[in-house]
Amino acid sequence: MTLLRILRPTLVLVMAASAFSQIKPQVQSSPAPDFLAYQTLFRNVVSLESQATQADAAKGAGNASSNWYRSQIPKAAGLTNVEYSALVAIAQDYAKARATYINSRDAVMAAVQTQQAAGGKATWAQIVQLSNLFQQYLAMVNAHIAQVPANLGAPGAQALANYVHTSVAAKVAWAR
Repeated sequence: MTLLRILRPTLVLVMAASAFSQIKPQVQSSPAPDFLAYQTLFRNVVSLESQATQADAAKGAGNASSNWYRSQIPKAAGLTNVEYSALVAIAQDYAKARATYINSRDAVMAAVQTQQAAGGKATWAQIVQLSNLFQQYLAMVNAHIAQVPANLGAPGAQALANYVHTSVAAKVAWAR
């Protein structure tokens, strides 16, 4: 009986540790919405094109490295070179518009942070301005997504949508 009194707290701790070690965090199992998936796609396209351009500059145009970068998405999505070129144009325009949004947002946020450092708070006008900027950003993203079928055509847009839904959206981490 004395041994049981000594071992009981240890057994309780071992059992509790065993139970907790079997609890796994919940993972988001549903794919990301198109809004997030296409943003990720556009950024991936711009990144691959940037890497291909760097490879062209280092090793000459049309080298194996740049061709590899430029072939990743078209091969995976089943796009033609013409369709991929249209996607690159959309993605690069998206990147420019996103940079403009980020610069505008950061300028307002810098002003807010300066005010907070001085003991103040964001003004109502700044809050409205940030909200308006974000609404404009959402509209810009949706406009770029809408350009896909218009510029790639129905077969290319469908192939890209399949790729986005099966490959890109599944890899985007997001919380509902």
